[in-house]
Amino acid sequence: NQVQALAGVSFSVEKGEFLAIIGPSGSGKSTLIRCLHGLETPDSGEIYVNGNKVDFSTDTTKQLSHIGFVFQLFNLFPHKTVLENLTLGPVKAFGVPQEEANATARKLLARVGLEDKANVYPSMLSGGQKQRVAIARALCQNPEIILFDEPTSALDPEMIGEVLNVMKELADEGLTLAVVTHEMGSRVIFFDGGKIVEEGTPEQIFDHPQSDRLKLFLSQVIHM
Repeated sequence: NQVQALAGVSFSVEKGEFLAIIGPSGSGKSTLIRCLHGLETPDSGEIYVNGNKVDFSTDTTKQLSHIGFVFQLFNLFPHKTVLENLTLGPVKAFGVPQEEANATARKLLARVGLEDKANVYPSMLSGGQKQRVAIARALCQNPEIILFDEPTSALDPEMIGEVLNVMKELADEGLTLAVVTHEMGSRVIFFDGGKIVEEGTPEQIFDHPQSDRLKLFLSQVIHM
């Protein structure tokens, strides 16, 4: 009764690219990016980051330290302030001095428009604000790559724009983004059954789908 979450997946992401990963629920999208961040350990296959093979037999923290991750449901610590949420990782995992971590965190909060929220708790924030805090937290490790797991799916429609604006700014600044989402990047991968069924530009995927499975998926999504 085992399910193979990913099967024969092979692709590359170029520096500065904004890759959108789409597909139905349970197709393996989130498992894929969790493997890329070391949150899941693949049973076989190889992952290379900046030309270096990730060694999953050892602690991957340092190997993947330049990859940030933004969760669908924020994953902020409710008993810690916004500032504490941002500085906990750099201080505990990477030994950054607290004063330096605080200064970096405040700078990044200003970058996402939340400089006045440093000392409040997550319960006092809207969904869009929580997700922007989560993005700032990912930026605190000075990443070259950020992985997003459906960052707007838990938000009310009026809050989606503020998060997408931040993501667009990051892409414009040259960060590499891989996003499990219904929003479009510069390249799109369509997942189903743990496999890449089709990939291309947004125009190719949406205007000229080739596979019957993608055509069915788009017809269902567009008419929702």
